[in-house]
Amino acid sequence: MSVFGDYIGPFLLLLGVLIFVHELGHFIVAKLCGVKVETFSLGFGRAILRRSVGETEYRIAWLPLGGYVKMLGEAPGDELPVADRHRSFNEQPVGRRISIALAGPAMNLILPVFVVAGMAMTGLPKATSLIGGVQPDTPAARAGLKPGDRVVAIDGREIWRWEDLDRAVKAGVGVPLSLDLEREGERLTLEGVPERGPEGKGVVFGAEHSTASAILGLPDPDGLAARAGLQTGDRVVAVNGESVADRYALLAALETATGPVELEVVRQVDDDELRIRVTLRAGPGAWSLERIGAVRVDFSVVAVHPGSPAKQAGLEPGDIFLRADGEPVSSFKDLAVRIRGGGGAPLALVMLRKGRELEFEVVPKRSPTQRNGKVETIWAIGIGGGPPHALGEIRDEVVLNPLRALGFGAVRTAEVFALTISGIWKLISGEIGMENLAGPIGIGKFAGDYFQEEGWYPYLNLLAIISVNLAILNLLPIPVLDGGQILLVIAEVFRGGPLSTRAREIAQTVGLSLILLLMGFAFWNDILRHWSDLVGFFKGLV
Repeated sequence: MSVFGDYIGPFLLLLGVLIFVHELGHFIVAKLCGVKVETFSLGFGRAILRRSVGETEYRIAWLPLGGYVKMLGEAPGDELPVADRHRSFNEQPVGRRISIALAGPAMNLILPVFVVAGMAMTGLPKATSLIGGVQPDTPAARAGLKPGDRVVAIDGREIWRWEDLDRAVKAGVGVPLSLDLEREGERLTLEGVPERGPEGKGVVFGAEHSTASAILGLPDPDGLAARAGLQTGDRVVAVNGESVADRYALLAALETATGPVELEVVRQVDDDELRIRVTLRAGPGAWSLERIGAVRVDFSVVAVHPGSPAKQAGLEPGDIFLRADGEPVSSFKDLAVRIRGGGGAPLALVMLRKGRELEFEVVPKRSPTQRNGKVETIWAIGIGGGPPHALGEIRDEVVLNPLRALGFGAVRTAEVFALTISGIWKLISGEIGMENLAGPIGIGKFAGDYFQEEGWYPYLNLLAIISVNLAILNLLPIPVLDGGQILLVIAEVFRGGPLSTRAREIAQTVGLSLILLLMGFAFWNDILRHWSDLVGFFKGLV
């Protein structure tokens, strides 16, 4: 069976939790307001399971794309027994009806607060203040910082997270920072002064959490390094006997070298590492990567997105691009241009993995991406590319204080809320095209990918994000949505009495038409993006 067959469970779990929490909000507040709840349903259509408890029928229906709480007197034209009239929804005061309508979206905003808080209390991965690399000719380099230094305090305030160091750097240009460091078991204090970035933008300090490895790319078989026996993927660990920690150290060592240059490299072949020493000789002149016939390797796979064409083809982080459609890959930027201009044609790739050349065929798919502040749909294979990095230190931060964890969850939920509102506005204003909407198929793919390949944390994070999106969607002033119900109640206030049954029916019809139109766009986008997966899924059923 295709990938979809494995993703139905995670998708139904995610959707079931979100729907249950939403409808539970309506149910609880309706009960507190004395409204009679006739049905509590997860899903639409014919019931698969049903059970009556007291005055309410609880059911699970076959179409799991929503749910509802049916209250007495909620539908226009309902005939009400005189004895139960006071318990009907439409007979309630304005404040109670608005509270019942708001309760569902409110629960979808409360849920991510507790989900993120729970994640924080079990441990969230955080980058530590261990310095992975130092860019040459930057304030950090001039201050004397080195890779492997651990910043333990800034201006006397103890820290351990990288974000604390980053926040202090961005606090102000020209403001001296007193950095207490641990280096090889000793403690020392250095002072660095952040500078204004290129063209007066941003702040530059030069200390990095992770750093580009000193890996060589050798596109020229006649270059000095290639003729000496070196290969693409070799990692330089020493120049003239002096150890090299990263790309910056390699460039600095070459610039200061005179006479013959001895390179010591590590070459990985399967799970073994070979150490090789070569000596390069040339006429007078400064040494550089260009002179030895090498280039910086910025055309490697840094990340593979779950469920992407690259993931399905078998690409892995750390793979280095050698050739695409028979032509050498000289930069990740050039490769991206080739993919985006290929019209979705299959791409024949030759990759270097642990010293072995491997062949792959990847079929690009259309994917939304943000460029220059705007979202565009481009052909992509679903990878993050760049130089191979030696990752810095990561440590789990466990928030034991429940109140602090809830505060963290609230802040995170507010950030997602603001981003979602911004995205909706861009959609309305036309800055983002309708082709970027995703429907149940797209959400199901994301849910399955995260659940199977990334683990519980990304999956729960996705649940929290979608929960916020669901809350905002239901608050839109469209009849049949909670926001539309609130709008109708407010209209009654201004009108001075209940709306006519005909007016309510027209509003419901218009609202339903808008929702179906929106869902139609989302479904169409899903079909275009995942056609091959859908075909494979249905073939697996027969």
